[in-house]
Amino acid sequence: MMIRKQILDVIKKHKRFLIAGHVNPEGDAIGSQLAMANLLKMLDKKVRIINTDGVPKNIMFIPGAKSVELFRDLKNEKVEYEVAIILDSPTLDRIGDVKQLLNGKYIINIDHHVSNREFGNLNWVDPRCSSVGEMIYDLFKSSDMVIDDDSALCVYVAIMTDTGSFRYSNTTARTHQIAAELLLYDIDPKQVYEYVYETKSFNTFKLLAEVLANLKRTDDAKFIWFKVTNEMLSRNKLTADCCEDFIAFVRMIDGAEVVAFLKEMDNKSGVKVSFRSKTDIDVNKIAEKFGGGGHKAASGCVIEKSMDEAEQMLVSVVEEAIRKNKGPKN
Repeated sequence: MMIRKQILDVIKKHKRFLIAGHVNPEGDAIGSQLAMANLLKMLDKKVRIINTDGVPKNIMFIPGAKSVELFRDLKNEKVEYEVAIILDSPTLDRIGDVKQLLNGKYIINIDHHVSNREFGNLNWVDPRCSSVGEMIYDLFKSSDMVIDDDSALCVYVAIMTDTGSFRYSNTTARTHQIAAELLLYDIDPKQVYEYVYETKSFNTFKLLAEVLANLKRTDDAKFIWFKVTNEMLSRNKLTADCCEDFIAFVRMIDGAEVVAFLKEMDNKSGVKVSFRSKTDIDVNKIAEKFGGGGHKAASGCVIEKSMDEAEQMLVSVVEEAIRKNKGPKN
């Protein structure tokens, strides 16, 4: 593919690279960043991964996870690099504070979100891919480098998490083919699954019980949502990354067409919202109304309002989307 050759040509011409991804990173963001960093190192490049938010505890087992730096720890350090590689982020705003490091530098944008704004000097955006991890796998294949055990595990975690363990609609035959090849490396799928999905604290389950006891839904039960506030996290001595997969439980509810998770931001300046669609309702379009985006079946945004105001706005917009979806089809 021509775009992969162009990316590799740019990489070959430069020495120092910055890798960054979206705020509140998950398996695909971290896994693809670490695999990309490994590829660069194989090509004898200098690389730093700098994110706004830290690596979630459930994927700290990935090789190289401790090498991920946080913007807030830089303490005004001047970061020397020539090319920024932004992964798994539809817009530059989604990388948070790290955006301050870009300073007009050359940007390679690699993403699979249909909502990507193609903000880079070089843009590789492919919504057909299950994950950015799948794209980094393809980049390895286009290079002269052979994927190693550590990179294979990083890519496997990226693909597994973004497909919901190969359950979501973005899972394709090719996704399974890639996963099958990765399993030829030193990967224990059972152990990986346990690390990612089955290592939760007692307090996390207490919080989940509270969330499930306070679910909200519209009168027709087509839209179901739940919220997690800073007070709830503090009371249970938890951090925000513990509840990112709560939405998977709520998504199981029969009859729900759209599910949303509302998380109060640390400084109470707004509410982070994650959407999931179980029908053909396009939640990417819903998220775009609030300046966010993502995929048709899974998207997110930030609403700079109080929790109560955000809830009211969401109910109105989602109900309208559900109502329009029931209208006549051309």
